[in-house]
Amino acid sequence: NYDYLPDAFVVEGPKAGGHLGFKAHTLQDIGNSLENLVAEVVAVARDMKERYNKTIPVIAAGGIHSGSDIYNIMKKGAAGVQLGTRFVATKECDASDRFKNAFVDARDEDVQIIKSPVGMPGRSIFNRFLNEANQGKRRPRACKNNCIRSCDPKTTSYCISEALFQAYKGNLDDGFVFTGANAGRIDKISSVGEIFEELLAEYRQVS
Repeated sequence: NYDYLPDAFVVEGPKAGGHLGFKAHTLQDIGNSLENLVAEVVAVARDMKERYNKTIPVIAAGGIHSGSDIYNIMKKGAAGVQLGTRFVATKECDASDRFKNAFVDARDEDVQIIKSPVGMPGRSIFNRFLNEANQGKRRPRACKNNCIRSCDPKTTSYCISEALFQAYKGNLDDGFVFTGANAGRIDKISSVGEIFEELLAEYRQVS
């Protein structure tokens, strides 16, 4: 419509948090690893540079936690990275303390793939709310928000928009937390500055 090339590509792999752009049974496929996806998109970006004389950076996202992770994915051609989960449990994050502490308290086995009412797999920190939803105890009486067509209040196990909103406010009795694959590695509330210092130190150690 606008005859305009993209300014960047963000490539999100299967270890990301929240809704995932993969079928549940393909999340472990090696072909869908972030490393392979980034390499494929970098090749496309290089072709576009030759054809249109425009550099389009590729930004890698999904499952990146450490400075060594950043180094390794940039060796695959990524120009930068996008981190989400790593920065939730920070003093600067505007989520509630209970939301942040869900990450601090999470163990590796708590991070699970769920089937979302929107019809996609999602990665979350499993809790009592999701357990009750699996038992059919959280079915909505009616649709409040009409947020997505694929969600049928007559058959869905819970209202996802309401559950995520409640979680954001800190009410994890009536909601749950989406997360990336590495939530179990977070063990304290940090500052953004401290995390950047750790990432830089780790990056320099392996580069």
